Amino acid sequence: MNHLLVDCPFSRALWHEALSWIRSTCVPPTAGIPFATWWQESLRASPPFTRKDTSSLIMLTAWSIWKHRNAAVFDNATANVASLLDQIKTDARCWATAGDVGLGALLPIVSS
Repeated sequence: MNHLLVDCPFSRALWHEALSWIRSTCVPPTAGIPFATWWQESLRASPPFTRKDTSSLIMLTAWSIWKHRNAAVFDNATANVASLLDQIKTDARCWATAGDVGLGALLPIVSS
């Protein structure tokens, strides 16, 4: 589990992109640090008013990595950071539209 979410270079690149997208002050996970430890430290380092919403993005990203890995293993899908990041962005906007107002406040405004 830790390899998938933290140690894997694919996942670390994705964490960097996802956290950069919301302009988070959290640093991406570092290889060798347990995922739960990184998550807790990231929330402590975040401004108090963004912690719950940062946690939402962390959950969404971890879940997305898990689903992407399963698609690669079981459906022969190709690992692709850019396409997975696009899916995370779409899902985060859906979560915000469905009522996660704080997460919506973290998301960059989409220009048309």
